[in-house]
Amino acid sequence: MKPFLPRLLLLSLGVWIFRAVGPEGYGPWALGTNLLAAVAIQAGLGFSPIGLALWALLAGAFWDFTTFSPLGHHMLVLGCIGFLVRSQRGWWKGASAGEQAAGSVLAAVAFFALDRFLHLLETRSWDWPFSLSVALVLGGLVNGLVSVVMGWWLEQENRFPMPVRGHRRIS
Repeated sequence: MKPFLPRLLLLSLGVWIFRAVGPEGYGPWALGTNLLAAVAIQAGLGFSPIGLALWALLAGAFWDFTTFSPLGHHMLVLGCIGFLVRSQRGWWKGASAGEQAAGSVLAAVAFFALDRFLHLLETRSWDWPFSLSVALVLGGLVNGLVSVVMGWWLEQENRFPMPVRGHRRIS
C-alpha cells in the first residue's frame, strides 16, 4: 500500500499542473481537460475510509483554494465520488477490464454532473445546454478510460522485481 500514496500524489499534482497550464478550455470543453475524476476514482479504490476522507479534504481544499471556489464544492465532489467508488470496491477489484472501464465512465460522469451542478449553484447561473450534457458524457468517457490506465499503473508495484541473492538449491 505504501507505493500507492506517492504515485497518487504524483498523479494529483500532474493533473493540477495540466489543469493550470494545459489548454484553456471553458464551457463544454473544460470537462475534457479535468482529469481529477480519474484520480478521485483511484483514491476511492486505494485508500481506507479515513485516508480517503483526509485525502478528499486536503485535495479538495487545495483545488478550492487554487480555483477561488467560495463554496468549497471540490471537497464535496471528491468525497462523494471517492466514497461511491469505495462502496463498490469489492465488485471493482473482481471485475474484468471492460467492466472496470464502464464503472470508471459512470463514476466520471457522476463526478462531472455533481461538479457542474455545484458550480452552477455557486455562481447562481442555470445554463445547462445540450452541448454541455454531451461534453459531460464525452468527458466522462475519456476520464473513465484514463482511470483504468491510472489504476493499472498504480497497481504495478513489482514491474521490475529485484533479483534474489543467495544460494538457490536446484533439485
